[in-house]
Amino acid sequence: MTSILAIETSTPACSVALIVGDAKFSRYSEEPRSHTRLIMGMIDEVLTEAGTTVDQLDAIAVTVGPGSFTGLRIGFSTVQGLAFGANIPVIPVSTLKVLAQTYKRKQSEGMDLPCKVMAVLDARMGEFNCGAYELNASGQFIAGIKDQLLSKSDALALYQDLNPSIIVGEAGALFDFSDMDSSHMDSSDRCDIESLTLVDIYPDALDLLDIALEDFTQGGAVPIDQVDLVYLRGTDAWKKHTPIRPN
Repeated sequence: MTSILAIETSTPACSVALIVGDAKFSRYSEEPRSHTRLIMGMIDEVLTEAGTTVDQLDAIAVTVGPGSFTGLRIGFSTVQGLAFGANIPVIPVSTLKVLAQTYKRKQSEGMDLPCKVMAVLDARMGEFNCGAYELNASGQFIAGIKDQLLSKSDALALYQDLNPSIIVGEAGALFDFSDMDSSHMDSSDRCDIESLTLVDIYPDALDLLDIALEDFTQGGAVPIDQVDLVYLRGTDAWKKHTPIRPN
């Protein structure tokens, strides 16, 4: 009976999800700058509700970025403490991939294939964290590009190059159609822009859990000291802890 805990703190939303066998338990909150106060309580609640403990987990899943510098540190530090303390492997997952998975779960109708989704998070200072995913016939998202940090103009250029039907995440911060250079677009390009779906959402640990389950079956769980955060900016500012005792 597989048991995986998922922790997501990389955006203003904070969430935790747990699967034990076929049963799922979750908590979600959008309280910016409250992750430190909320995260351990959420973990305790889902473990208690499931009637299990940390040392009974098969793995812990965590979003490793890109995302908020502080948010990523809070989630990763929490996972470090749990994983080192109970010698549990970790499943690292891209925040942007979780965004695509969250959209897939929340949208009310089936997604037609092929379906290209661009995931975007506002990195401030005129830059955006961008990823691109395509839904395959098995219902899994496959990365079309490596997650990258781009200026607003380059992110818009990436959109035009990828031509996705959906942009999820902090999409509204990126798209002001007055920024689009329509002088170089033909009529079909302009039609694509008009039909584009923009969805402002945050990633949810429930969807991190779904990705982690698939990764776990494929051997994607690794020791915590092999996991790195992916900031795409300012990576030198974070240093991983080392175990306080041998494994």
